[in-house]
This record gives sequence, C-alpha cells and structure tokens, in this order.
Amino acid sequence: MIWAHFLHIYQPADQHPGTLEKIVNESYRPILRGLFKLPKGKITLNVNAVLTEMLFEHGYRDVIDDIKALVEMNRIELTGSAKFHAFLPLIPENEIKRQIELNHETNLRYFGDIYKPQGFFSPEMAYSPKVAEMVKKLGYKWILADESSLCDMDPKPVNNKIFEIEGVGIDVYFREKKPTNVLMGALVRSVDSMRKVMSDRLNNNEYVITAMDGETFGHHRPGLEEALFELLKADDLENIFISELPNRFPNKASIIPKDSTWASSYEDVKNGNPFTYWFNKHNKIHELEWDLADIAIRVVNNSEYSDEKYPQLLEEVKSWEDMTKEERTREENKRQWIKSRDALDKALNSDPWWWACAIPWWSVEMIEKGMNALYKVVLMVPDSSEQDRTRAEQLYLKILFTAHEWQRTGKVDVMAQNDSKERRIPMSKRFGATAHYKALLRALREQEKRASKNREYEQAIKWRDGQYKLERDNDIYDAIHIMDLFRNEGDMKVFEKYLEEYRREYDRISRGQPE
Repeated sequence: MIWAHFLHIYQPADQHPGTLEKIVNESYRPILRGLFKLPKGKITLNVNAVLTEMLFEHGYRDVIDDIKALVEMNRIELTGSAKFHAFLPLIPENEIKRQIELNHETNLRYFGDIYKPQGFFSPEMAYSPKVAEMVKKLGYKWILADESSLCDMDPKPVNNKIFEIEGVGIDVYFREKKPTNVLMGALVRSVDSMRKVMSDRLNNNEYVITAMDGETFGHHRPGLEEALFELLKADDLENIFISELPNRFPNKASIIPKDSTWASSYEDVKNGNPFTYWFNKHNKIHELEWDLADIAIRVVNNSEYSDEKYPQLLEEVKSWEDMTKEERTREENKRQWIKSRDALDKALNSDPWWWACAIPWWSVEMIEKGMNALYKVVLMVPDSSEQDRTRAEQLYLKILFTAHEWQRTGKVDVMAQNDSKERRIPMSKRFGATAHYKALLRALREQEKRASKNREYEQAIKWRDGQYKLERDNDIYDAIHIMDLFRNEGDMKVFEKYLEEYRREYDRISRGQPE
C-alpha cells in the first residue's frame, strides 16, 4: 500500500501575533525539524500565501527557509491554493481566479523558483465543477476532494488507478475519512495501531491519501507529530508525494465528483447541502452573510476606479503638480479603491461562515468581525452608492441582531442538539441489541485499559466516552457506526468472546421473546 500525506497550514490575516508565535513553536517548527531527520519522509504541503507573508513579516523566516530546503531535498512538495482562504465554490469566477493568482504570486516571491505547484488545494477542500475548471485553466494538474463527493457510487472506487474529472480533464485525488480521522483525532499514536486500522488493505496494490490541518500536530494535539513521524518511517507504509502517484498507478478512469468539503458527511452531499458549515440552506445567518459578501464583491468590481475601468495610477506617468484638480481627485479615489480591493480579498476568508454554522461551531465575535470587514469594504469604495451602503448596513445589523437573538434565546443550542440527534440512535433501545450492547460495553472497558497502558490516551478517552454515551443513551453513534469503529480500531476477538457469553446467559433467562 502506498501512502500520500497531505498537510494544510493557514492562519487568517488578522491572527493575533501571540497565537501565531504559539503555533509556529508548537507545530510548524517541530514538523519541519522532524522531516529533516526522515530521509524517506515525504509530505505534500499547502501553505496559504497569507500565512507565508505573515511568517516573513513577523520574523519567522526560518520556517520559510526550512520549507524551501525540504522542497530542495525532495521531502516536501507544495501545492497551490487561494491566498486568503476564500470559500471558492460560492464566489464569482473572477474572484476565484484572483485569489489563486495572488496565492501563486505571493508564494513565488517568498519561496522563489522552487515554488512549482502541480496540485491544488481548495480551502476547506471545497470542491465544485466551477472550481475544478478554473484550476485546470490556470495550469494545475490535479485537485484534492473529499471522499464524500463519491457518495452516490456503490461500490466506492478502489484507489488502484488515477481518476480524472469527466468533462474537465484534470486529475482528482480523494481524501479518505477513516485513516485521516483516526490520525487527526489522535486515536492512533503508533504505527502498530494504524496497521490494525488499515489491516484489510496493507497488502493491496493501492494508495491512500490522508489530509488535515498541519496545526493538528503539536498545537491542537501536543506530541502527535511523533505519530506522524513514525508513519513516515514505516517501511510497509511507503509514502510518496501526491504528484508521484501517476508514476506508480498508470491506469486512468473518468469520474464525476459531487460538490463537497472535507467537513461534509455523505448525508450532507446526498441531501444537496454539501457546504453545511459555510452555506447551510437551513441557516438564515449564512444566507445574510453571503448577501453582504455579494454586495461587497459587486461594489468593488463595478467601481469606476476598478483595475478594469481605471487600470493605472496616473501619477505613475505624470507628476502630481502637473495634474488638474479633477485628476488629483480621481487619483485619490483610485488609491482608496486599491485599499478596498485589498480589504475585500482579506474579508472573503471562510472563517465567519464557519463560526455561524452553529452545528456546533459558533462565535458571535467572529461573525461580527467578519461581517464588519465586509461592511467596511462597501463604505471604503469611493463611488459606492448610498443605496448599497444602506443595504450593507442593514444586512450587517440584521446579522448581528439575529446572531445575538439566536444566542440569547438558546436557538444555537437547539441547532447543535438537533444536529446531534440526527446522528444518534441509542444502542440500548435498539430492538435485538441487548447482548451486543452489554458485550460492547464490556469490550470497550477492556479496550480503554489497553489503550491507557500503551499511553494512547486520546484513544482511551474515545473508548471511555463511548461507554459513557452508551450507558446514558446519549451515544452520538448509531449501532452500525460504533460497531464499525470498534471493528476497525478495537479487538473484535474480545468483543465476540463477551458477546457469546451474554448470548448464552440470555438463552438461559429468556422466555422466548426475541432479542
């Protein structure tokens, strides 16, 4: 089995310097230093250019230099992306193109000639045909998508060939949820544990792609970078760059992925609600946020001082003293428009929509911060109409009032609870589950002890939480999910042993009623 690891690192343009320093020291530096010690280690890495710029400006130039060195040592390959982490499927094509080109220009400036990305990572792994077509047009050879985009395909395609998007002509690689989630959630901290998770595929001639935020290692999960390094060292889990996969798997097949993100569930995609955390069709705040974004985008692009209508500052070819009063006014307005254009680029980052999803991510502060940035863009454009300014203000205030009302009335809690209920079927109440329920609880206790003994504490917590929720009919897993989880990560022999004991006991006390 061939393994391709993908990491994505990004911080918003307004990230607090103290937080950036913490992430650099806890995550970026340890990951890069670890890669220097791994001659066979390979990582496909995305660095959004807004972060590259921040690293340089805040004095973390060693991080940039280390990435450059690791690219030259053939241990990192870099991808393209959108500079300010915009949610690409829901913005106009000209804005998609701009964000991608800004990302390339900025990263090329700091990384130099070693920055030659073949692949593309859409922020939030947000896939749509519109994005794929633009990525192809801009010269990239492949794009990443989540496996949830294959929800209608049964059986799921086997990764023993390279898939090309039908009608677009660009290769697509799919992030696999199971290995990604067990690694990202620190449910495995050793190669042996991962081997058990992937036991049915280890000897297959196929590839697996894991993809997650780089900040997971060391920052969100202290010490988890050591598990990553172990995986990169394992001889039977050969790791290569995503761009190298066609060299190992020459056969190709056409495929049509559905709209999706790396946070999408199969159900989200099937129900036509693939962008749940950024544009949930049942979320009024999301709708209002995009209405405000649409105004800001339109006002900036339709301005008489846009680059399309006023492509060059007159002062670049004519001295200020030689200009008429009208020309000077226009020059000042052009400078103002340039500021608004830059402000819009930054304001289109995906974060304010994420924090408004309420299932469960929620922050009135982050919503206000993001929407205030968009509202100010409209005010900043020198020739924005009074009507647009008024409408932008109305939307901004309505978003704030709605967010505060949702929080004050407890609607946010209800939304989170309802989302949880949709994924919950208490196992103890399932018809015929009595023996399975008791056996699973006992096996989970055994598994918790083993994980704790192996110092895989996050794994132990997972088994502990599973017991807690099962015992209180509050499990977020349905019976199939929790059994699959245990089958993939637990010791099924222990479970089957306990299950047989409880079945015999049930036969002894049963009066003939079905389980």
